[in-house]
Amino acid sequence: MVHYASADAETISSAVSYACLAPSVHNIQPWSWRLRRGELSLYVDRRRSIPIEDPSGRQLVISCGAALHHLRVALEHNLLEPIVATLPDRTDPDLLASITFRGRAEPIGSSAALFSTLERRRTDRRPFDPPRAGALTGLVVNAREFEASMTVIVRRYGAMLDKASRIAAQEHRSDTAYWNELEAWTTPDGAEAGVPLGALPDALSSHEDVSARAFPSGHLKIQRGARDNAALVLLSTASDTPKDWLNAGQALSSVLLHATASHLATCPLTHLTEVEASREIVRDVACRSGETFQNPQIMIRIGLSSHSAETASGQAQLGATEPVVSGRRTVEEVLTVVP
Repeated sequence: MVHYASADAETISSAVSYACLAPSVHNIQPWSWRLRRGELSLYVDRRRSIPIEDPSGRQLVISCGAALHHLRVALEHNLLEPIVATLPDRTDPDLLASITFRGRAEPIGSSAALFSTLERRRTDRRPFDPPRAGALTGLVVNAREFEASMTVIVRRYGAMLDKASRIAAQEHRSDTAYWNELEAWTTPDGAEAGVPLGALPDALSSHEDVSARAFPSGHLKIQRGARDNAALVLLSTASDTPKDWLNAGQALSSVLLHATASHLATCPLTHLTEVEASREIVRDVACRSGETFQNPQIMIRIGLSSHSAETASGQAQLGATEPVVSGRRTVEEVLTVVP
């Protein structure tokens, strides 16, 4: 049974608070929401842009897409079906989505299971054990729901990704403006935005991960010499427009939340697709791995966390520490309610 509903501001505010738990590039949280006469609007907040790293704003829109999907999950948990119009105003490219609501008598699909993951999902930069056999199959379907394609990168192409990572690093190595931008979003533990130092490996911690971005040294201690055996997956789209970026963000959120529900650890990766030369290599690797969509948007490391008291092999992680949870802006900062 479905009936149209006028959602109250308190319910929408609660849903937006869960939407703000979404991952975003460097945790910059580039979203702004406005509620007016029963319609919720999602805007990209370009004041929080990273113009050196992301001159097109693609990663900003992908981040907002992840928040939009988080919002869907929170609304559906509250028996509200979101009716979403993406990029509804050609004269206002910053307006990414308009959302109205229909009430339902029962939860929608897997919303109950996914809702419980909104507060549990984390970006984990530590090495992983490989995922269980078959664990990634369902995630392909989750991405496809939002017109994106998920490809598991074949391991034998690791050397090509290593080359892509080196190219991306070389592009930025002597770029002072890039490093200033990155350091501006590397923040003390407890800050409301940015990547906390307690979530980044310290200078003495190292692990074999060709896909990792070089961040400023943090406080996270990782077992020295630990090897990352995560699966690498890629989200791609058929074209490369803001609508595709928004869809890629929704697909990203769906994959991350379903992975969390399956007790898998995850870490989105953006740097391999932000430099055109490295993005071209990623495109080639994806094609060789069976991908037909030609526009790589974002990669994800997925695996089993080996950082509880015992590793998967039963050996203690001596000297390792838990990563700090990144902060979030308050609802009052991001949501405007217009009478």
